[in-house]
Amino acid sequence: MSKIARRQHYISRFYLRNFAEPIFSNKLNVFTRKDGRWEERSPKGIGWFSHLFTVFNNAGKRTDEFDQFLKIKVEDPAAPALKKMAQGRCLNKDERSAIALFIALTAARSPDILRTTEHKYIHSITSEKRKEIQDLIELWSKMMGQPSMSFDNFLQQNQLGGIWIWTKSMQERLLNWKWHLLNTTLDKPFVTSDRPVYAEWDRDTNIRLVSFPVASTVALLAINNSQISDGLTDDQNVCTLNRQTMDRATDFVVACQRKFPCCKFLDKWKRCS
Repeated sequence: MSKIARRQHYISRFYLRNFAEPIFSNKLNVFTRKDGRWEERSPKGIGWFSHLFTVFNNAGKRTDEFDQFLKIKVEDPAAPALKKMAQGRCLNKDERSAIALFIALTAARSPDILRTTEHKYIHSITSEKRKEIQDLIELWSKMMGQPSMSFDNFLQQNQLGGIWIWTKSMQERLLNWKWHLLNTTLDKPFVTSDRPVYAEWDRDTNIRLVSFPVASTVALLAINNSQISDGLTDDQNVCTLNRQTMDRATDFVVACQRKFPCCKFLDKWKRCS
């Protein structure tokens, strides 16, 4: 068995290279919220969390099977498809499906999302309920003849399954929506962040949209009902999408250059740090 990697990326390295200068290289300009400053880094050094998807199997050993599953089923098919979209080339049905699945996974697997879920659904339960669940886990372990599993490890495994179910559901919705490409130039680029997927729902009109920066010069807008045309280049659209990307970010922003539409928003981070 190969050694389990401690660094498990929730933002794929191949995706971050779409915002490098030059594109597809390892040279990233990264603005970190914690430090409130820019620095040059590589995709390997950002967007990861220690053993984010590692669990203990029934034999009591660490396993990264879920992380490897995501690599094979999601990242490997999405990498060439997303690169093709970044170059402005047309996609076939399978490539479109691979990108939709990748966007959905990127939205679902950030540490911030996991922490929110834990706080809302796990840490809020009473100590009595927690003990009840732990007793059931112990009973199940004995019936299966397996070593006892901890409460947190049991919940994490179920949480990983929940991530995959939600990801597949969002992929299906995205594939049924209209896709529009927004284009810009390198002197007014799109940026990305640790949470690049933005979703909005207008309840009055029932219009739902998801925006996703694909590369420095290309972004995707998926809408369930819209007359928007492809190839939008209006500066305000670039600024709006960048603001959405930065507004959701909790850890970092990545850009091909340190001046871009709406970059002054990062001053807010500096004041808060």
